[in-house]
Amino acid sequence: MENIISSERRRIPVYNDPDQVSGGIVEIDIEKCTGCGFCVKICPANALIIENKLPEMVPPGLNECVGCGDCVSACSVQAMELTKGNELTGFYATIDRGELEMPRL
Repeated sequence: MENIISSERRRIPVYNDPDQVSGGIVEIDIEKCTGCGFCVKICPANALIIENKLPEMVPPGLNECVGCGDCVSACSVQAMELTKGNELTGFYATIDRGELEMPRL
């Protein structure tokens, strides 16, 4: 902590800046999806919406996926897959955390 100057200690990432934070990505298999909407209801980041009776991710720059995997765990037909987690860049670069794993039920 001694090597960090005082201005760096006060720096907080700006979560809506794509240069500092990149959201997660969830792939949705439309063939398997039943359109129940439970994934949309359980998403803590409101990163999913129902469009034409099927879930899809909101456009980039709105509510970004935090990569928690709740939607994947909640899907009863395994129609969702978390392909990329939420990552910080720059000063707050995300440490490599290995393979993405879903929350335990």
